[in-house]
Amino acid sequence: MLLNNINISDRNNRPVVLSRVGLQAHFISDGEYADPFEISAVTIFQKSANMYPSSVLNSDTQLIDTSAVSGSILMNFKNAEALTSDSSFDVSNYNGDYTDIGIYRISEGRYIVVLDGTLEQQGTLNLDGLDEDFTSKVSATGDYIDVWTLRMYPGSELQTVINEFNLRKGGFTVLTEPLMIKTKSRLVNNKITLDSKVDIKISSDIHVENTQIDSSIKNLLRENVITNAAIEIQKHNESSNLPSRVTVSSFADTSAMISITADNVIILNWDTTQLKTHPQLENFGSLKGVYAIRAKFDVFHEKIVSDPMYLTLS
Repeated sequence: MLLNNINISDRNNRPVVLSRVGLQAHFISDGEYADPFEISAVTIFQKSANMYPSSVLNSDTQLIDTSAVSGSILMNFKNAEALTSDSSFDVSNYNGDYTDIGIYRISEGRYIVVLDGTLEQQGTLNLDGLDEDFTSKVSATGDYIDVWTLRMYPGSELQTVINEFNLRKGGFTVLTEPLMIKTKSRLVNNKITLDSKVDIKISSDIHVENTQIDSSIKNLLRENVITNAAIEIQKHNESSNLPSRVTVSSFADTSAMISITADNVIILNWDTTQLKTHPQLENFGSLKGVYAIRAKFDVFHEKIVSDPMYLTLS
């Protein structure tokens, strides 16, 4: 995915130690994405040393027990202010250098920190009176946990959320012939109601067609291989007095808004209410009708542009 136009790997995309790893957390309240009121810190521990919450959290407060675990904290992310409405959470603050130890708001309810193994990332601890600067100690393959300390609502108690991720060794797979890849993309949702705000989901099957490659290698090469994805949306018109196709969103418009799941599903959140104020509104005719969706993405050395897939806005 792109964060302020800088390419990073998602935690589900088999990241390696020497890469920029985006650790996302999605917050949902009553079935809707919702912003926490405050996020105090995101703290990284090695999972093997902290198999149970009690090894990280104080049993009384359920917050990070700094007196017990300060020596095992591998990295800590924080902003100048804990309030998520503060400008320090803006994605535009991320520049991809060693000083980027902030927590960033991607969209409502979606936050991210970037664990950067390409740099000697400088962290700062300010948990429960502990205040010190240090260099990230995440330098080995293995399983890790990221602990988010936050306050969901004004006046509520601080709480912690614990997630997991894995870092792999940057290894090589050696083949004795050119890799032959076949892709097939499918639009998961092909009917949407006008005024909806929904995720357009495109599932892509990746097949390795080399008969001489072992099935275990084929399975490895099919997983999490889509990168640099974008989606194009075009309105189709049948009326002779209107352009036959009108671009709603180009590939360039959506490239920074794409999410990719661990099983190669490309996701773009589409707010159809924005069609009513689109610069090309006069060329749409009725907002309802047929829209053509195309995906563009990289798979190894190939750049794939899918055939149009059709969606009905009713």
